[in-house]
Amino acid sequence: MPTDTFFNLPLEKKNKIIEAIKKEFARVPFDKVSINKIVQDANISRGSFYMYFEDKKDMLIYLLSNYHEEVMSIIKESFKRNSGDVFEVFADILKFTANFGTAKENIAFCMNIFSNQTLQNDIILQFANRGRKNDFFNLFKEYTDTKSLNLQSPNDVDDIIDILISVTQKATMDIFLCIGEKDEILEAYTNKITILKRGMLKENS
Repeated sequence: MPTDTFFNLPLEKKNKIIEAIKKEFARVPFDKVSINKIVQDANISRGSFYMYFEDKKDMLIYLLSNYHEEVMSIIKESFKRNSGDVFEVFADILKFTANFGTAKENIAFCMNIFSNQTLQNDIILQFANRGRKNDFFNLFKEYTDTKSLNLQSPNDVDDIIDILISVTQKATMDIFLCIGEKDEILEAYTNKITILKRGMLKENS
């Protein structure tokens, strides 16, 4: 994450640096990102850059951390609006993410970042650390309407959330990499969620 020196910058200068970073990530794939280009566009010295960030991955994690905070807000709002329906909440997460990834100003950025499998895995690991994961699961446990779920053991809520994360994450990556197929991917996602809600085995006659 950025240093305190970066966070203490005047807002205008900080925003100019952030815009320069976003512009460069959208211009080229991650492995070709140029710190020289960023410092030129932001009108700062290369030495100043390293007073703010460790490296280009540090910049990326910072940008995605801001997105993560937005998602957490979306989750809380969705739980209230949908009376604790965990399936609707995940659908809202995907819609928000899909709209973000297909917005004109974000398309190139998302494709450059998420087409790199190694980088994609690094990002997932970064955001799946114990602290973040616990915050995420605790939020869902607090607001999910468990009375509507067919729970057989205390761990079932965690497992349901885990399954929904996997399905939603896969749909998100598919949308980022195949923007033209957004509607078909969302439809397929809805069908998968419907199958999960009704279960996969027939009830005994």
